[in-house]
Amino acid sequence: MSRVLALIFCMFVGVVNAGLSPQQQAARDHGLAIYKQGSWIDSQPFLREAAEAGDREAQYYLGEALRLSKRYMTAEAQKWYQAAAEQGDIHAMLRLASKRDLCGTLETCSQDQDYWRQRAYKEGLERTKKGDLQAMSQMYAVTGDADWLKKAAEAGSPVGQYQLANYYKNGKGWFFSSSARQEAVEKWYRAAAENGQANAMMRGGRSRASVHHFS
Repeated sequence: MSRVLALIFCMFVGVVNAGLSPQQQAARDHGLAIYKQGSWIDSQPFLREAAEAGDREAQYYLGEALRLSKRYMTAEAQKWYQAAAEQGDIHAMLRLASKRDLCGTLETCSQDQDYWRQRAYKEGLERTKKGDLQAMSQMYAVTGDADWLKKAAEAGSPVGQYQLANYYKNGKGWFFSSSARQEAVEKWYRAAAENGQANAMMRGGRSRASVHHFS
């Protein structure tokens, strides 16, 4: 029933405005910018304006802003995650699949968690077949299989490259030596930075400082 209601809600906001007006676009962009600066509360009115107009990205980030500002999943956050998920947002699907959020906080455990995880897997897999680099990175979050990170990184995904560097930096994966691990970490941070990944660019040459030397 909750999925049906979410779909009806999603269809309603889409009918209200299938595309964003210049004002709504500006509100969304500003909301995203200040959200990424950690302003979870201040970003909400701007994100809400675009979310109510049916913008999938705004719906997901409004859900995130609501959850993070309260430090737990709220019913309103869940509503916006559902709206975004019904439009195909894989990150939103994974939030809805999280038993920690829905069972622990909202106490709304149901088969919906399994439904959303399965849908995220199917959606992500289908997109990877079409060469979607973002979906390759997302499939790591869905499955926990680091091969997806490697595929994303090798295919040129800046996010995949950054995540793979972090994966190796945190001691995961197997290498013959600590120096080989270090080289892989630096290789993928450098690739991510060259492809414009903001966090990798800010790291600069600092990746040597805190590599965990697991072999």
